[in-house]
Amino acid sequence: MILNERQTKIFELISKSPTVTVKELSSELKVSEVTIRKDLSVLENEGLLKRTHGGAVQMTSDSIEQRIIFKYEDKLKISKEAAKLVEDGETVLIEAGSTNAVLAKELSNKNRIHIITNSLYIAEMLKNNRNVKVTLLGGELQEESETMVGPLAKLCLSMIAVDKAFIGIDGFSEKLGFTCGDFLRAEVGKEMCYRAENIIVLADSTKFENVGVTSVVDTSKVKIVITDNAISENKLAILQKNNIETIIV
Repeated sequence: MILNERQTKIFELISKSPTVTVKELSSELKVSEVTIRKDLSVLENEGLLKRTHGGAVQMTSDSIEQRIIFKYEDKLKISKEAAKLVEDGETVLIEAGSTNAVLAKELSNKNRIHIITNSLYIAEMLKNNRNVKVTLLGGELQEESETMVGPLAKLCLSMIAVDKAFIGIDGFSEKLGFTCGDFLRAEVGKEMCYRAENIIVLADSTKFENVGVTSVVDTSKVKIVITDNAISENKLAILQKNNIETIIV
């Protein structure tokens, strides 16, 4: 699935608003309504939205493909920076999530990387890549997000110790730290953090404007955060106050 810059922008706009019209998109992106209609057809064929008379509406889905497309360029920059932290031959934990899926793809360009993950999507994506060894944690499958969760996933992690864990988040607050919107996924994320010497959080700036329902990891335990340059000064100040190395891309 390869979208051009304008189609990606349309997807981002509709991700923020339940409905959009062709006229609104034409005015916002400064292209003809004919061009917008063609773009909407492409996005509908990819399952990223549903066309309506005169516009389009959001698809109610938590699919990993949809989440990867949202702010993809930022996620790619974040992932490229994160990949610099991993040496050839290293074993890393990668928690399920859209930015982490992009990171896994970047790591496939290195040599002899061993990825341990609860993401079925990552395992499927890299199954034929000989540069990477993938260990998929067992557990209960959350079908739409393609994530392994539950007690069995935690049990698998109890036998693991690594230097680095890359964690995705759904939100952040000074009180709760780095948060998640799903209790089962959060429990696996917590265990990954416990099993790693260094916790690295990858998140685009929009995640810092939300607060998930449960904590994944406290700010005091995170070594590095990698995010984009739209992060607010307030949230950046909280990270710095907690002595977290913050890399802005």
